[in-house]
Order: sequence, then structure tokens, then C-alpha cells
Amino acid sequence: MARWDEILSLPVQNPPSLEFSAAEIVWSRVEGWRETMDRLALIPFSRVNDFVRGESNNKDCPTRFHVEARRRRSPEIANKLKVDGILEYILYWCSFGPDDHRKGGVVRPSRTYCAKRKTPAGRPNTKRGCVCHFIVKRLIAAPSVALIIYNQDKHIDKKGLPCHGPQDTKAAGTYAMFAPCISDELRLQIMSLLYVGVPVETIMQRHTEAVEKQGGPSNRDDLLTHRYVRSLERKIRRSVHELDSNDDIGINMWVEMHQDHVFFYEDFSDTDPFVLGIQTDWQLQQMIRFGNHSLIASNSSFGKNKLKYPIYSLLVFDSKKNAIPVAWIITPRFASTEIHRWMRSLYDRIHSKDPSWRLGGFIVDDPLADVNVIRDVFGCAVLISFWRVRHSWHKNLVCRCSNIGMQADVSKRLGELVSDICRGRISLDSFNDFIEEFATCSDFLDYFKGVWFPKLGAWINILKALPLASTEVSSAIECYHNQLKLRLLNEKDSRVYQRADWLVDKLGTKVHSYYWLDEYSDKDNFSRYWKDEWKCGLTSWRQALKILDSDVDFNGNSATVVQRKNPENVNVVLNPGSEFAMCDCSWAKMETYAST
Repeated sequence: MARWDEILSLPVQNPPSLEFSAAEIVWSRVEGWRETMDRLALIPFSRVNDFVRGESNNKDCPTRFHVEARRRRSPEIANKLKVDGILEYILYWCSFGPDDHRKGGVVRPSRTYCAKRKTPAGRPNTKRGCVCHFIVKRLIAAPSVALIIYNQDKHIDKKGLPCHGPQDTKAAGTYAMFAPCISDELRLQIMSLLYVGVPVETIMQRHTEAVEKQGGPSNRDDLLTHRYVRSLERKIRRSVHELDSNDDIGINMWVEMHQDHVFFYEDFSDTDPFVLGIQTDWQLQQMIRFGNHSLIASNSSFGKNKLKYPIYSLLVFDSKKNAIPVAWIITPRFASTEIHRWMRSLYDRIHSKDPSWRLGGFIVDDPLADVNVIRDVFGCAVLISFWRVRHSWHKNLVCRCSNIGMQADVSKRLGELVSDICRGRISLDSFNDFIEEFATCSDFLDYFKGVWFPKLGAWINILKALPLASTEVSSAIECYHNQLKLRLLNEKDSRVYQRADWLVDKLGTKVHSYYWLDEYSDKDNFSRYWKDEWKCGLTSWRQALKILDSDVDFNGNSATVVQRKNPENVNVVLNPGSEFAMCDCSWAKMETYAST
């Protein structure tokens, strides 16, 4: 009992890096069985995969650890609480062992092994008798903690000699010189390129050119084979999203197959609809990287008119102020504001990776958002984005009023009314005067009275209570909304929009690939395969910053802008310097961002 008292009194170590290795942990020596001294440490159980990845990325001896043995105790079985009782036991072994397929090596009788063929298929065997391994135990007494026992941390064979990696001279020129598998980052890169339509031959050609440019292979990723890329392409081609005709069963099946991508899931009940929170490892990394002491914004109503299950997105902003989706929450439209059901789970997942992570501010775009829950979970300031309202007014003005002068007057007047009401200068009744003033613009007024009159009170109240997000941030959110529409709602058969399994599958594969490629530094090498949904240009705010002062001429309540690419063309902007400005260019005249 004294031994376990000593073990459970050890501190739980949680390094702040996304991945960590044994070198970043303080190991303790505790007396074990058979008069041995166990080398062990405690870490959060949720970070076991981070430790495995960190150990695999050993610079001195790159490798990959696989699960050699696993035992789980069913949670339904009633057990007497024991201090040494085990919920889960996992044995991780270096993928270059424990069997030795080299000449004269020892292979366990339980492992069948066929002699090499004259024309071997696939990569050659990498089993070289490595004895490096560690054990992970999840105790009944502390289920949130993982006990790691790591007694053999040297990558050597049973003779005590290096059996793979740079220290093994016999491994030179073979796969055993590097890790047995390509890195997760390269695999994600290849999968993303395949999902957006880049051919296998092009991927391999660009990869070969890059390896030759650096002077030859220097790691396992440089040994990428055409066969492996082709196998990934075949896997994508044969995959199907139709898991079951019943949404309940289909979603449950998807969740079971993608546990690593789910941070929250509640099935349908008698009182509540289902809620599914999706976040991949890459999205989690971006949230930690760009959200720490910075802003996170919500886009809470995408797809409400087309999708059976609208999407609630959480966004961070990269160094170029482009929006990156770091989580998608899917739920029926009548439950779109119930953020208290999943927000704490998301926060806990982030803190399990980085306990020092803190959010600077949270931007909402819904006047009915539960601000108190956000403040309680994240402990940060809450801001309001007005872009949804401004965008809707602009879109319907362009659609329902053909006179650009009238468009500018109506837009400017609406902006002044909202500003004056929020500052307490006038009341909501002033909108009645607005309706009388622009009675000739009847089509837009009918829309305004039918859609926005019931919502104005809630919007005014939250605009008075919360600070307003900047125009630059609102521009980035609007750009994301448009990109998501191009990348998701482009199916020829619109009936799939009513399927939950189609939605989660496309978000987690093709749509996720587009946003990963947005951050990919070498994406220009594949520009010949770009489609409209792949292109990620500057936001309207960033585009405006590129306009030279010399190309702009102000004249009262208007301004002329000379097109840089074609100086003969001049556009007129009414209400310049305002977020309610109107332009006569072709892009502004489009019914941009059609209702989703």
C-alpha cells in the first residue's frame, strides 16, 4: 500500500506544448515488483496521445509507437474501488520491434511471418527487435490521470546495440534510418490535396521536385512512395457518407468512427435535440495558437434556409486577419443558441492541452446569445458583431432597389438611426419616420418591416450593452461565411442538404481540407487546380488597404476610385468612409452572399 501512496502523491505533469516527450517530464523512481525500481510519472489521461506523438518525433531516433497490447475494464461492471485497480492498460512498443525480422532475428511463435518474395509488395519489413516500450495505466482511483511506466527508453535490440536510426550503421540507405511511417502533417497534406481534386501524379511530381531541390532524402517523409499516395486516393474514392437512412443512427455511427474529431456529443432525448461538436487536431492547434490572448468569433446561423441542421462556427484570426474555423457545432435550428450545453467541454479540451491558455475576447453575432455563459466559461470580454444585419440590409437594398442614389440614402439613414438610438439620442419610434421618409422604396420597406421590426429591440439592447467589434474583424467573418457557402453548398443534388451524415462527413473531409490548404505555404504549387471554392483571397478590408491614396478623389458625399489594373475604369463610392457605403462596381451590384 505504501508503494501506491507514493505513486498517487506524485504531481500530475502537463507540459504546455502541443506535443511533449519523456525529456520534458520529471521521472520518479518507485520500488516495483521483483526488486526493481519503476521509472514512472503521472500525466492527464487526455494527453496520452500527445506524449506518444512527442516520443515518436525523437530527433535522435525517429520512430512510431504502436499499441502492442490493450485491456479495458467495462465501466458497467460493478467493482470494488481498489487503489491499484485498473480501468485501462495499454502497452506501447516502438514499431521497429519487438520482433526481429533481420537475418538470425527472433520472431515470436504467435506472429506469423512469411519469407520475402522475389518481388516484394509494399514497403519492406521494419521489425528489427527494438525493445523500447512503455506502459500506460488508467487507475480506478484516478480515472482522469495516466500512469506512465517507462523502464526501457533506449532504442536498442536484445544485444544492447542500436537497431535503427542514425546510430545504426546498418540502417543507412533503408527505411530503418528514419521513422517507419510518414508524419501526420504530411499525411494530412496529401489527404487535403486529394480531397480538393489534385491528381496523385501531380502530388508525387511536386514532392519529388522538393526532395531533389534539398539535395536528397533527409527524413522519412522524403521517402514517400507513389503506391502510398495511390492507396490514400483509393480510400477516399471508396468512402461513402451514407451511413444510415435514419439521422440518429447515422450520426451515432459517425461519432463512433471519429472519436478524435468529437469534443461534445449529446444524442436526441425526450426534451432536447442532439448536439454535435466537431474539432480536429489541426483545428485545436489553431485555436490554441491564434486564440491565446486574442479573439474568437462566432458565426451562429450558417445554412438556416438550406440545411436541415444549421452550423454554428467558432473562428480565430491568423496573422493576416483571415478567419479560420476551429470548431463546428451542429444542432437543429430551434436549439442554435443553447451554447451552455457544449461550451464548457470545448474549454476543458483546450485546457487539457495548454493550461495557460486564456481568451482575450469572444465576439457574438446573435442578440439572443447567452453572454453570461460565455463570460463564466472563458472569463473574458464579450463583443457584438453587427455584420449580419449590415450585410442583410445591403443585400436586400441591391436586390429590391435599383437606384444607387436611393440605396446610399437608405443605407446611410439606417446607420445613423442605429447609432443615435444606441447613444440614447432618439427612440425606436424614429424608424416610423424612416419608413415615411423613404416610402417610394416600397419593396425594401416591406422586407424591412416584415423581417427586422420584430428584431430591432433585441439588437438595440445588445448594442447598448456590449462593445462593437471592429470593421476589420466583421469583414473577416463575412469572408468566412462566403467561403463556407462556396465550399459546402455546391452539391448538384440538393436533397443531401437534409442529411446529417453528409454534412458531418463533408465538413470533416473536403471543407476541412480547404481551410487547411489556406494555411499551407506551398499551395501556389497547385494553383492550376484551383477552383472557386479553393481560392482564399484577401478580405474586403485588406483589399481596401491596397488602394493607393492617389487613386481616390473625394467630392462631397461621394468618392471616385481608379481601378489599378485598368486605369480607364473609375468607380463611384457613395457614403465613403462609412460601413454603410455603396459602390457602383459589378461586385457590389451582385446579390452577394445569397441567403444560406
